[in-house]
Amino acid sequence: MLTNKELKNVIKESLGTDNVDQVDESYVAQLKKFELPTEMLRPKNKSSHRDLYDNYVKTFNAVSAELDTVDRELASLNHSHYRALKLDETHNMNAVYLHELYFSNISDVNSQVAMDSLAFMRLERDFGSFDDWQRDFIACALSAKNGWVVTGYSTFLQSYVNFMIDLHDTHIPVGIYPIIVIDVWEHAYYRDYLTKRKTYVHAMMKELDWTVIEERFIKADKIANILK
Repeated sequence: MLTNKELKNVIKESLGTDNVDQVDESYVAQLKKFELPTEMLRPKNKSSHRDLYDNYVKTFNAVSAELDTVDRELASLNHSHYRALKLDETHNMNAVYLHELYFSNISDVNSQVAMDSLAFMRLERDFGSFDDWQRDFIACALSAKNGWVVTGYSTFLQSYVNFMIDLHDTHIPVGIYPIIVIDVWEHAYYRDYLTKRKTYVHAMMKELDWTVIEERFIKADKIANILK
């Protein structure tokens, strides 16, 4: 596997910008492989979704590398190449990491959440009950346009909250650490569930990987303790 520095150089060479004066601030996403043993999604759906994720990684890396060489003196709030690249950067960066969070926290065919787990206790504490969290999470999932439903830790509210993201970059609360993520773009479910988004969401929630989610709650609690 290439290091981030090596990968950045390959991308810049392919764009013909490796010898151009630049600001060396570009980010690089490494493509990850995900095993999805679930039968709630058919193989063709899994394959096409992985391909979509692969393309977001490639696009994000290309945009990020191009940002190193863009003329910042021509930046403008109404229109500029710099502005367009920054918008593309956020869109594709979020697409990469939301997909990785989603792929990692679904598809546990033996899904089970323990009542003494940190995940269960924190959701009970901040939503009143685990069932109340589920109802609110599903409501968010059904309210999003093409986008995402997320449970995250708000560093400002110091509480876990549910929210929706339209597309990859609209309506994201400030100061959020994502914990539970489900893709509710139409492409995620239409092939298997047609217009039955609620059925798809229920299926994904039945196989949430609570081992992965528990680790995210542990990290969120550490963040909370640091910010106290």
